[in-house]
Amino acid sequence: MNFGKAIRIARSIADVSQGELAARTSLDRSYLSLIESEKRNPSTETLQVISTALGMPFHLMALLATEQNDTKGVSEAQVNLLATELTRLLMEGMKDDGGHSPRQTAGGQSQRSGVSSKGKKGRASGTASILA
Repeated sequence: MNFGKAIRIARSIADVSQGELAARTSLDRSYLSLIESEKRNPSTETLQVISTALGMPFHLMALLATEQNDTKGVSEAQVNLLATELTRLLMEGMKDDGGHSPRQTAGGQSQRSGVSSKGKKGRASGTASILA
């Protein structure tokens, strides 16, 4: 499992810098960099702290970390697509105090892509067919 890759993907989706993640977790930014570059293997406890700081369930972080040799009969591209889309749905589904997703404007537009959240959720149905 490649947790460095998983953390990079999750940070990107959450739009969190290494420095911000370091502050949220009380981990050194250089240590996070070493984890992401696969030069250090974090403990399960550290991974749980990181996933909590990113607002992501640990099991989803584990799915993002899955590599081809971790699965049988499913391509790496399929696993990556499924993990990324599930993460996006989870992160977009989280509501802030104003009743909107943290990365969504009042008009339902994603701040990053300009695509409505409804349109993005429609893509997830295609993801489910990958594993069928």
